[in-house]
Amino acid sequence: MKKLSFLFIIFILIHSSVSAIERRTEQFPTDFGYLTLPLPYVIPGAGMGLGFLGGFNNVPFGSTETTLDLFAILITGDIGGGIVLATDVPLIPEMFLLDVGQGNFDKGSFRSYRDRRMNSDPDDYVISELSDTRFRFTRLTLTFFDRMFDVFTFGTNNKSTLSAIRDKEGKLIYEANQSFEGDSRSNGFQIDWTDDRTDPQKGLKLIYTNTDSPDSASDSPDYFVQSYNLTGYIPVLSYSTFALNWYRSGATVRKQGNTDLDYLIAKETATCFSNCDSETIALLAKNRQATNQYGSAGSLGGTERMRSYVGGRFSGAQVESRGAEFRWNLSDEKTAFDWYFIKDIRTGFQVAFFYEEGTVADKTSDLWNEKRTSAGIGTRLVTGSGFVYRLDFATGKEGGSTIVIFDYPWGTFGQ
Repeated sequence: MKKLSFLFIIFILIHSSVSAIERRTEQFPTDFGYLTLPLPYVIPGAGMGLGFLGGFNNVPFGSTETTLDLFAILITGDIGGGIVLATDVPLIPEMFLLDVGQGNFDKGSFRSYRDRRMNSDPDDYVISELSDTRFRFTRLTLTFFDRMFDVFTFGTNNKSTLSAIRDKEGKLIYEANQSFEGDSRSNGFQIDWTDDRTDPQKGLKLIYTNTDSPDSASDSPDYFVQSYNLTGYIPVLSYSTFALNWYRSGATVRKQGNTDLDYLIAKETATCFSNCDSETIALLAKNRQATNQYGSAGSLGGTERMRSYVGGRFSGAQVESRGAEFRWNLSDEKTAFDWYFIKDIRTGFQVAFFYEEGTVADKTSDLWNEKRTSAGIGTRLVTGSGFVYRLDFATGKEGGSTIVIFDYPWGTFGQ
């Protein structure tokens, strides 16, 4: 009932403020822009070092303008590696687009929470250390009606080796040697009934994705995940915007994996060859048991949703969130700038105030039994080349976070 009420409010507000939608800018911009930045990093369990980012939007070939975007990240120090991305490659200009990328890292890490529920302890996690990590992705998009309707397919291949489990301070709990490799495929569509794809001020955007997660072994689950991302934009104060977002993602299990806890503990133990910690192994096995039974639809936390929480903080087979953001546009004049490390055309500068709430569960009926909230303030610099430079300060029950990224929040594969 709460979900239906929220969606009803979005539709009523949009209907009352929008009579007809016309794009106010060019939807295939070819203005060249670039950004180069140093990226120092400290990653618990992995190390520290320095990265270098280069991003180039709408790269021309001689006198020919294109929509091709190129991004590269070179990482030095304890991790070592790099990422190369090419997006909006015009296979058929303004109709058929390709995105492709690959990343390789000598070392990496991520947090594994011992309990993925909403009421879990934020300090109760271990650090999974990876080595020889590689990912590849490809996306193909057919776009029509001035980019108001897209159909896309997205594929990834990931490969890595779990080399160690560490505590939250980075101290070794036990060593391991377990290789993982998996493929996933997402298909979906996007309806972008707004006045601008990059910086919408009015309209409605709906993105649907269906992601297949087939079993990778006889004891693994076979499931698929359906995700819905609905955002409404309501014009206020001349050329400012009030945005409302609803996100829902749910896993449907076609075949459960092995849910026998003794078997899963024995399997986790088999990956350990030094300093084996039985308590940590048992807790990781319980998480695997939940995934094998219910699947996994994603998580809350990070740069897109519930921004005051760390990435992957809450996860489950069912995920739902909703948010509101007031984007106060202080300027919409086009102003070219060139500061050596960044060059572009400023088309908007905004101060944003936002509020979000979200919930996760393994069963749909348990959603919103518990929730967490996040609120904050940020700035957005919108450019003619398509970059949106975002700086957010968010706070919630577990403290605050600072986010620097190059897109609006609430993103999905469809954007």
